[in-house]
Amino acid sequence: MTAAIVSASASQISERQPADSQKVMSLGQNSEIPDLDHSTDVTIAVLEGVGTLTVCDRTVTLTPGVFVFVPAGIPRTLKVQTTLNLLLIDCEPDPDLSESAWLINFQL
Repeated sequence: MTAAIVSASASQISERQPADSQKVMSLGQNSEIPDLDHSTDVTIAVLEGVGTLTVCDRTVTLTPGVFVFVPAGIPRTLKVQTTLNLLLIDCEPDPDLSESAWLINFQL
């Protein structure tokens, strides 16, 4: 797998807000991350390229404008068809959030 990563992190602003880590990632064509760390909440915003994200038994096509949130504890895998550039935000689990993933598709 070929990946270029630029990362930043933020500490807690208040006691109720979990710390997070942001990474801009560029994943090479036909690469795969078979078992993404599912100990954290994760948000993925696709900037360019095409891939698939499997969350439990559902597969989501990743294209520019797709924004996905997956809470901690839910298994996820990522496969890349073309070079895929995305913003990945990992965050400590938030116990106030439900345990279901959600998807938003913005038209760019």
